Amino acid sequence: MHIGIVTLPIHDNYGMILQNYALQKVLRSLGHTPITLNFLYPTPLWRVVLSTCKTLLLYFIPGRRCSFSSYRVKQSPQIKVFVDKYIIRTRPIRRYTRRLLCKYRIEGLIVGSDQVWRPRFNRYLEDMFLRFAQHEKIRKVAYAASFGVGTLEFSERQLQRCAPLLQQFDKVSVREASGVDLCRNYFHVEAEHVLDPTLLLDHSDYERLCAEVPRRTEKFMACYILDSTEEQRRHIDRMAQQMHMTTKYFTSYHSSLTVEEWLAMFRDAAYVVTDSFHGTVFSIIFGKPFTTILNKDRGEDRFTSLLRMLSLEKCLISSVKELPEELYNWHMNDAVDAVLSLARKAAKIYLQDALK
Repeated sequence: MHIGIVTLPIHDNYGMILQNYALQKVLRSLGHTPITLNFLYPTPLWRVVLSTCKTLLLYFIPGRRCSFSSYRVKQSPQIKVFVDKYIIRTRPIRRYTRRLLCKYRIEGLIVGSDQVWRPRFNRYLEDMFLRFAQHEKIRKVAYAASFGVGTLEFSERQLQRCAPLLQQFDKVSVREASGVDLCRNYFHVEAEHVLDPTLLLDHSDYERLCAEVPRRTEKFMACYILDSTEEQRRHIDRMAQQMHMTTKYFTSYHSSLTVEEWLAMFRDAAYVVTDSFHGTVFSIIFGKPFTTILNKDRGEDRFTSLLRMLSLEKCLISSVKELPEELYNWHMNDAVDAVLSLARKAAKIYLQDALK
């Protein structure tokens, strides 16, 4: 079956890129032909006018001339190489339309993952509920779709528009346990709780991707922090000193790392400190001892749901001041491995059934 994946626009975000990669890989293993609908947010008219006026004014000032903006999404070259190589996408689109289904021979649509159902991160919320395909007789599935938080952030108007659309889906699954209750109580839809797509693959799949990246031999603490502060750095550096490690900071923004190098940071780290959901996920995948600093603004339930399922709540702290004095060395124990194996199997069965 030709499957169209509907998700947030692909940009320089390692977790988002790898969840696309993982979902496509799993769908191919099940005998399907996936393609991600390559949606780009349209540039607001006011920004085009403002930039054009600024460019015209600067034209008459020597040394300040600049060319007109193309308004294309800028993707760093090192990220683009991976995306072009591994993620099958449509041509860039500015609007979701039913014509896409015919053009790419799409027989089914999957919405997910990431925070596709969180209004603050999605300017085109109804499209994440397949408004453009509401009159089409094709398979409609949500896989690990995420609200990000345990309370509904929808306005009354948004709920009235999105609830009937979700009721048209053949199968619905969510990434957080709280999402099951939100679907039942507000959308009147029964949903299943499944793994994030990145967790459907194991460490060997990702090790093959970064196999050509030389291994680091020194003992270091990988610090994948999205919302970094000076206070955080002071506490993390002190912790690393106590553990006799060097620190290596990296982020999703303006990073010079390729996707393979980003994966290798988790592969080679002796310890990980992160405030990122996918930073937490890849610490678990590579079996690394880690501490996650709860990032409430980005979605608290994403962290608590996953770590509770794996009985790794000890790895989660609410403030950088709670960083442990010594390393909590859980590694990939049998209990965690058993839960993940069962959840992977259940998720693949869910996808298989949903796309029949």
